[in-house]
Amino acid sequence: MTTHLEHAVREALDQLADAPPPPDLAQAALRTAGRQRTARRASVGVAAVAVALATIPLTVSALDPQDSLPVGDTGQAAAVRPFVVTAYSGVGNPADPGPADDYSLLLDPATGTYEKVPYNEVVPSPDGSQVLVHEGDNSQAHPSRRGVLDRDTGVVRWMPGSAGYTSGASWSPDGRRILVTNQPKDGNGAGFLLVDATTLVVKPVEVPDVVTENTNGLTFVWTPDGTGVALTLTANVSESEPGRVTGIGFYDLSGKVFHTLRVDGGALHDSNGFSPEGDRIALDNRFSDEKIQIVDATHGVVQHEFSVPRSNGVLGWYDSAHLIVKDYGDQAAQKRPSLKVVDLTGKVIRTVEFAEGADSAQRVHVGSSAGLGTAAEKLAF
Repeated sequence: MTTHLEHAVREALDQLADAPPPPDLAQAALRTAGRQRTARRASVGVAAVAVALATIPLTVSALDPQDSLPVGDTGQAAAVRPFVVTAYSGVGNPADPGPADDYSLLLDPATGTYEKVPYNEVVPSPDGSQVLVHEGDNSQAHPSRRGVLDRDTGVVRWMPGSAGYTSGASWSPDGRRILVTNQPKDGNGAGFLLVDATTLVVKPVEVPDVVTENTNGLTFVWTPDGTGVALTLTANVSESEPGRVTGIGFYDLSGKVFHTLRVDGGALHDSNGFSPEGDRIALDNRFSDEKIQIVDATHGVVQHEFSVPRSNGVLGWYDSAHLIVKDYGDQAAQKRPSLKVVDLTGKVIRTVEFAEGADSAQRVHVGSSAGLGTAAEKLAF
């Protein structure tokens, strides 16, 4: 049984960079053929269904505290519901407990079905036309590589060099660049990579002292305007415990720090943690059920602090007064994993169960419901 701790440990391990894979190793022919077949099946035109939560205008209906919405329920009109799950990443393969054979599920916005693709990580672009994909676990048998899948053609363009096996890739708000956290084992050149989404040209950016200030191996995230990046800073307390959060560093795209926000609670895991107005940040601790914090983005003052049972991650803001969190479920109580819309006291307003077959997904990607086909409107929440 997959426990909360196992999920947290797997997410942490996924973020740790390893040595680059030997260049002379190739994937088995069967895996390559399967990847090509699935890519062809996934080649559909899409509307703007994966816009970053921090950058889209929100028009939201009043929330009903009793509204529990499993995927597929058609009880309420989808037109007033702004979001949809665009992808489930890292779905566990029962035959292999390791990440190399995990797969992902991508939403076809025309049909409302989730298509299985042979990548253990997928991240749809802001306009939904491309998807960041990752395969392998950086072992000799399954070298890691990262690429960009074109949804229209099914073709994957693979990134060169270190951009292919380092951790934490994300799209800029305008979809023109890709941010990849660079954590080489020897620490030399640690920082981040900026990848041009059109040419895949990689620009390495070194960040001084990032090795000693990022002991938990967390990833850089985009600031809401896309002109900088942010990183949760951590320091080791003991060898048996995760590092203690000491603040959030803000850097320009040359790697120069321009602001440090002093916080000591949870971490900022991606840019969706910024509120729609950009004036607040939602922080959480994915190693435990510790409280979610809402802090002022300028001074770090805690404005709200609350807990959500079985939560292991803030996925983003639903609107200015609500968050979307991931509930890892309770197999013993026959409660499936779900997303929950909660207010800033932790009260659950709406529940959305995972799609069938996605219960073991390590990451869930949420985007705009604009442009969904009629068959997919039932998935909006």
